[in-house]
Amino acid sequence: MTQHADDIDTGWAVHWTHPGRGEWTADRHGRTVGEVRRDTDGYVATRGRRTVGTYRSLDAALDAVDRRSLMTLQPSRFWTLVLSTINVGIIAAISLVATAILR
Repeated sequence: MTQHADDIDTGWAVHWTHPGRGEWTADRHGRTVGEVRRDTDGYVATRGRRTVGTYRSLDAALDAVDRRSLMTLQPSRFWTLVLSTINVGIIAAISLVATAILR
């Protein structure tokens, strides 16, 4: 099993557990984000309730669940970025007004 926690920031790191025979669960900060289970056709990777795909090897299935989280922007991170940008703009505007008033 491959763990990519050393390669990326720990905020994005996916930690794998092996709860049962033929089952692997991916979690981030204690919240389950995906799982891989062994099937007759191979390894089935799921993310949430959506099936990512069926893979021949365990490593490919684990990578599919792990890598998908880095390629998609999560809505909470998107809104954090938008609100941070708005706050920086407001602070810059207040600074310009304060500078104009004090001159």
